[in-house]
Amino acid sequence: MPLDVPAVLSMKRFTTMQTSRGCPWPCVFCDIPIFNEGKWRSRSPQHVVDEFKHLQALGYGSVYFVDDHFLLQPKRIEAICKGLNDQGITIEWGCEGRVDSVAQHLFPAMAKAHCRTIMFGIESGSQKILDRLKKEQTLAEVTTAVMNAKRAGIEIVHGFFTVGNPDETVEDMRATFDFASRLPLDTFGFNRLCVYRGTPLWQEYVKRGLVSERDDWYKYFKCSAIDPTCLSGEIINDERRAGLRRLFLYKLLHYPVQTYRLLRRFLRYMPVRDVVYLITKPFLGKGQGATKAEVLSRAVEHGQMKDAAAQLTQMTDDMLDHVLQESRAERLRIQQEAEGSRELPMVENR
Repeated sequence: MPLDVPAVLSMKRFTTMQTSRGCPWPCVFCDIPIFNEGKWRSRSPQHVVDEFKHLQALGYGSVYFVDDHFLLQPKRIEAICKGLNDQGITIEWGCEGRVDSVAQHLFPAMAKAHCRTIMFGIESGSQKILDRLKKEQTLAEVTTAVMNAKRAGIEIVHGFFTVGNPDETVEDMRATFDFASRLPLDTFGFNRLCVYRGTPLWQEYVKRGLVSERDDWYKYFKCSAIDPTCLSGEIINDERRAGLRRLFLYKLLHYPVQTYRLLRRFLRYMPVRDVVYLITKPFLGKGQGATKAEVLSRAVEHGQMKDAAAQLTQMTDDMLDHVLQESRAERLRIQQEAEGSRELPMVENR
């Protein structure tokens, strides 16, 4: 179902867990490598399983991993899944990861260990935009990962997309919605690209004279508000609404069974009126739905945290280069530890 919200688990007896921190990839819009200095560190599989045992004893039914990239180290994932099964853990869980993960052969094991949701950072259906954002992934890798997850039995596969990217055209936006419609995604979100202080994109804008370290960071929250290569906010919103309408109708016609099953799951955990609103929101006229004040209020706390961190570490070019070098070294180390090749064969149909 093309609900423009994150995939949901049961909100009854729901909690979160962090099993690792960091993601050593160089995406220009992401502040995670900056906060973690390009490093990735994790808890032991046994420690994770022990926390699951504690949560199950307390009666929890759902856990969501807030890891930046859970799908990074195959041996660790395999050990966690084995431990959960051996201990008889029945808690449902979900995670996030990159589409080029070398752990995709473990998707069936994850499903067996009650993984119900995987969220992928897809970002765009245009390879040009993916390269501009330095995602270091291809559209073919996106398709492979999503199909592998669905064929492995993962119930909800979610795709994160961004719009309003630098150098993005209307054609690029439409290509993104068309690409999303061809993927067997259950849910997806299309959000305006934001500019965070200290990221490579922020540093680029400082050099171009588009932002200043002395000015109020909040005025730079959306990339399209400051970068002349971005589409205007009005065009972005119009194309987004039109794209969601096309996407909804396509999914409804081509994936009716999948849509029905997901709708039934949502209705178990959300009021009918909320589900109806989320489905019909793309068809509503301008000015309908959440107000600008509501959206901004939700962003304030996030923005305050970003500002506080930025004040602690004002990024210079040398500092940013150091972080990116550390990220590359960390990726190489992790990739060398991971057994197997980067060739990701499709999982056979059950």
